[in-house]
Amino acid sequence: MSLVILSRPVWAASDRAWLKALRDRHGGAYFDPSLGPHLTLVFPVEEVDESTAVSHVHAAASDTPPFEAAFRAVLPVKDDFSNDTFLYLVPDQGLSGIVRLHDRLYTGPLAEALRLDIAYIPHVTLGRFSSARIAKALADDLNAQDPALTTRVETVELFRLKQGAPPHRIAEFVLDG
Repeated sequence: MSLVILSRPVWAASDRAWLKALRDRHGGAYFDPSLGPHLTLVFPVEEVDESTAVSHVHAAASDTPPFEAAFRAVLPVKDDFSNDTFLYLVPDQGLSGIVRLHDRLYTGPLAEALRLDIAYIPHVTLGRFSSARIAKALADDLNAQDPALTTRVETVELFRLKQGAPPHRIAEFVLDG
């Protein structure tokens, strides 16, 4: 069992439909549909117990104000653990808020879980491809359409992940700093 911390921003209905269509077409079984388009703030960790994580995430959320974000670029990114390439929708507005929240969450009981060998790129994953060229071609096509998805990051959620089971939400915390 591991714990993961996500934010599921508030998307306009048309943006949510656009994200879902891309993820359905290019993610297939990779995406858990129950989570929907989200920002991963803390990647799965096993080193921290649930009650410690709840207290820590609550404290971080209490110190962080909600913020606006705008996602206007699509970026192909090579997976660090396979030959696949991911397609990321990345923010320009709100980037600093996401990074600061990520950094705040990786303190205290989660400090040792921070992976410094992998770059943290705030994103919403749109797809996973075995061909980097196909991922790049789709990124170019989507960027030519000038995407502009605006949202508000208002909450963070703590989930329990267990092999073979859907993610279980433990708690949701309102950003209230």
